Amino acid sequence: MDTPHAQDPEQSPNAIVLGRRAWVHPDSLTWSFSCSPGPGGQHVNKTATKALLRVDTNFIYGLNPFARQRLDALMGHRSASGTASFSSHQHRSQAANREECLDHLRAIVKQAEIQPRVRRKTKPSRSSKERRLDSKHREGKKKQNRGWQGGD
Repeated sequence: MDTPHAQDPEQSPNAIVLGRRAWVHPDSLTWSFSCSPGPGGQHVNKTATKALLRVDTNFIYGLNPFARQRLDALMGHRSASGTASFSSHQHRSQAANREECLDHLRAIVKQAEIQPRVRRKTKPSRSSKERRLDSKHREGKKKQNRGWQGGD
């Protein structure tokens, strides 16, 4: 991507590190604040502590194509037209709620960076095959012996 912020995070002093290699420039984040719901009396009615973070996933740098694909899949319902949103109103302070939103974003990016292991099919051992066949034969004999034996 050829944007003004597409350099290394080391060269950008304000870069927010999201994972091992992933980072985002603060200008790519859109914050909005509102009053938090729930109890709290005057404090909750006067202060805008609920934080809402919107980030365009195209401006998260340092992800390889597979990690970007996993990130889009993990965002799922959070993402509409490439913009992910996170909100928090758990804390009484705006700063703590901002940090919690960033933590949610970091957790999803870190999960996207982890490459899932390829599952290898396991093969049943010879002894387990023999046990299964012996069991089938025993059950078959048992059921065969239940039938009418011919009388007297």
